[in-house]
Amino acid sequence: MQPEIPLSDQALIYARLGWPVFPLAGKIPYEGTNGHKAATTDEAVLTQAWSEHPKANIGLATGKPSGVIVLDMDVPEGYYGLKTLQEQYETLPDTKRSRTANGGMHYFFVNPDDGNTYPNVVGLTGQIGLDFRGHGGYVVLPPSSLYGRKHYTWANPETPLAPLPDWLRTLLPVKGEHQQFPQGLGFASSSGEKWLSEAVARATHGNRNATGFWLACQLRDDGLSQQHATTLLLVYANRVPQERSSYSSKEALASVKSAYSRPRREPATKRERR
Repeated sequence: MQPEIPLSDQALIYARLGWPVFPLAGKIPYEGTNGHKAATTDEAVLTQAWSEHPKANIGLATGKPSGVIVLDMDVPEGYYGLKTLQEQYETLPDTKRSRTANGGMHYFFVNPDDGNTYPNVVGLTGQIGLDFRGHGGYVVLPPSSLYGRKHYTWANPETPLAPLPDWLRTLLPVKGEHQQFPQGLGFASSSGEKWLSEAVARATHGNRNATGFWLACQLRDDGLSQQHATTLLLVYANRVPQERSSYSSKEALASVKSAYSRPRREPATKRERR
């Protein structure tokens, strides 16, 4: 059992390691704050933040601010996605890992010092439940908890961060590029591209989920397969604003499942022409 340390004290410990942190309400930043953009190692600022929110969880700003990037594996989908990638390439090196409150795993790596900026990726190579938190993102750190009972814990607290393996780095886009999805999934239909473009244009930080569900419904009504829609929703998830909080592949998948569990209506393209 890891000793219980007050969240405020643990935030300061991380800050002394050089990790810029900030308070979270559950998994999201508090209203009126700048989220990961306000992450800091300033102990006076952090002490004040946790005096205002004594039960706040701890967020780590990933990418260049901390020098840490994280592979975020949700279960069960992400487990199988990561297994597929490791079978295709190589096994991940031993590195610091944390167990998430929902049973997944965070793999922490050193941010490559290669001059590139690696952004967040939702659904790495099209794998649901396997996301990447790079520059502009964040993760929740132990000993944070959800619902007062599900805790984040270090799986191997003494293990140092490993360098990001070369094979994994080649799968990541750099800033300004879109993630490349596997060939053969066939998402470039005219109606699919149309609805995707419209959804990305209307998406804001506050309506990403609602717009994702709307997009999935249009794809369903136009007769696209659920697999086709899932691929499009991953593309959507990688192009919408991340800003204060992250948008995950599991959220995108939930939109598709919800839309495709409902009866198909008249094709959306026909309704639009009326």
